[in-house]
Amino acid sequence: MTSTRLLTDGELAFLNGVDSPTVANAIERFTIRDRTEGFIGGDVQSVYPELGSMVGRALTVTMSNAPGEPAQREGYWRMWEVLDAMEGPVVIVIADASGAPERVAYAGEIMSRLAQRLGAVGMVTDGALRDVDEVREIGFHYFMRFPVVSHANYEIASVGEPINIGGQRIVTGDLLHGDRNGIVVIPWETLDRLPEEVDAVRRVERADMDIIAGDDFTLEKYKSHRGYGS
Repeated sequence: MTSTRLLTDGELAFLNGVDSPTVANAIERFTIRDRTEGFIGGDVQSVYPELGSMVGRALTVTMSNAPGEPAQREGYWRMWEVLDAMEGPVVIVIADASGAPERVAYAGEIMSRLAQRLGAVGMVTDGALRDVDEVREIGFHYFMRFPVVSHANYEIASVGEPINIGGQRIVTGDLLHGDRNGIVVIPWETLDRLPEEVDAVRRVERADMDIIAGDDFTLEKYKSHRGYGS
């Protein structure tokens, strides 16, 4: 089901200040989904890790590429219309439907500039994008498998339909949090308690690291700390 929930300014500021693995660990504490679900990883990687965290609601699209006559543009304009109507920061999530993602770049500088003007903060795809240096300059997030030099004959086949990318089902309206480690899907119902769970994760990890770094460290001591002592 598509979520119409919006982030408050405070929630957005908080999420922008947390790394994605910590968010993922905090969500585990709610025990509301299997631990093998809720993230995009693998070969979908951040191109600009220096930009820090990317946070936004997903707008899902599928794109294809086929030889022959120039592709139709109805889906292209439909995507921009839907993006323009969405509120808050948005992440455009593009699923490759071509079967040969190494043969097409689904967006570049012009599309990134237009997306940014309409409220998007980044694009995520299991295919390719281009104009890597130019898009870095505008501070727009790219998550992709690799760059491709040509837009070829891409066509937007669907807008707003559920997609699967990097082994994860994504629905328009999903809340995404991404950085150089990958992208985690944040269940909207966790937002109210997420800051306290993030704090709990940080406390536990700090205690672990203090023991590991301590002069009196032993494996048995650490096992006991973690509840595995005999």
